[in-house]
Amino acid sequence: MTELEPIRRTLISTASSSAAAMVAQARADATAALAAAEQAAARIIDTARAEGRRAAESRGLNELVVAERAARSVVLEAQDAVEAEARAQALAAAMSFRDDPDYSRLLDTLEANARRRLGGSATIERDPPEVGGIRARLARRSLDYTLPALVEQGLQTALVARESSPAIATIPAKTAT
Repeated sequence: MTELEPIRRTLISTASSSAAAMVAQARADATAALAAAEQAAARIIDTARAEGRRAAESRGLNELVVAERAARSVVLEAQDAVEAEARAQALAAAMSFRDDPDYSRLLDTLEANARRRLGGSATIERDPPEVGGIRARLARRSLDYTLPALVEQGLQTALVARESSPAIATIPAKTAT
């Protein structure tokens, strides 16, 4: 053995010990890094799940709002159709009343009402063509008692009564959209 042999063995032993310590440290570092990565991945997955749930809830709420609006639109369209049909039938019935013998009594009553409201010197147009009823004017004031105007007034009164009826209180009122 040479005199360097003990130094060489000491160096090899020291290097082996150092290498073993380095490998152990690397393994410990790798284990810690892997654990940290798994925790970070778990947090990312939890966050993604939570965001997914929130997005699904939001989309569900949006779809509910869209469905409610569509249903409301259908209800409003049906109300409009019923009102239009009622208006057409009421106007047709009112216009056919012009052929009734009692129509002249109606015109007399409307004319008397107009003169009472506007005064005796009011100009009266009795049974105007295509609209019937009367129109009355005195200076800037006028009254429209034509059959279409009377039908419209009657329908508006009926609609207001319907909307304030307790039996219909649960049905949403018609509004312009």
